[in-house]
Amino acid sequence: MNNDSESLSLIIIAFVAGFIILQLRRTLGRRDGYDGKDEDKNKNPFQGSHPKNASEKNTAEADNIVPIRDGIGAEAAKETPAQKSADIGVSPSSPHYSVLQQINGFDRSFTLPSFFDGAEYAYGMILNAFWSGDIQTLKQFLSKDVCEEFDNAIKAMKEEGKIFENNLADVEKIELVDASIDGSMAELTVRFNSHMTIVIKDRDGNIVDGDTENVAPIVDIWTFCRDVKRKDPNWILVSTSEA
Repeated sequence: MNNDSESLSLIIIAFVAGFIILQLRRTLGRRDGYDGKDEDKNKNPFQGSHPKNASEKNTAEADNIVPIRDGIGAEAAKETPAQKSADIGVSPSSPHYSVLQQINGFDRSFTLPSFFDGAEYAYGMILNAFWSGDIQTLKQFLSKDVCEEFDNAIKAMKEEGKIFENNLADVEKIELVDASIDGSMAELTVRFNSHMTIVIKDRDGNIVDGDTENVAPIVDIWTFCRDVKRKDPNWILVSTSEA
C-alpha cells in the first residue's frame, strides 16, 4: 500500500513538473535569437555577393544607383544630347542653345516653351493695360525706362482727348530672336506675330484713326530681362520695337 502511494505521488509530481516546463516554453519561447555563432551561414540579405570580375562589379554597382532629378545617377549618365535639349525646348544646334542652357542651370524650371507661354500672357496684359491707361499694372511688367515711355504716351493721349479701342485678336507666332546672359542677368528678345484691330477715338466717341473692321497683322519685337539667380520667376520688359 505504501509503495502504491509513493508511486502515485511521483506520477503527480512528474505531471506537475512537465506542465510547468510546458508553460515556461510557451511564455519564454525557444532560443532562436542571433548569437553570432551562425554568422557565416546567415549573411546579411541586403549585402549581395561580391562580383567575380570587373565587369560584374560595374554591373552590380550600377544596379545600386537610384537616379534622381537634375542628372545625378546612372540614367543621367546615359542621357543623350537630344534628351537634354528637350529639357529646355530647343535643339543643341540652335545658336541660342548655350545661353538657354545656362539659364536652365540657374533655374531648373526654365524652358523655352514655358517662357513663350509667359511672354504671350505678358504681351496681351501689357497691351491691354497700355490701351486702357492702367499704369499701375504696367509697373509690374515694365522696366523703369520703358514704363516712363508708356506713361508719357498715355498722358499725351489723355491731353489730346483721345482713347484707344484696340483689340488683340490673336498671337499667331512667337519666335526667339536673340538671347544673352551676363553673370545671372539674362535677356531674351522675342518676335510676336499677332493680329489686332487698331482704333483711336476722340472724347465724343468718333473714330479719328483706324478701322474696327480691319484686323491688321502686327509684328512687335520685345526684349525681356531677368536675374535668373533670384527666385522671382517674372521677366521684365526692357525694350520694344516694331519690325
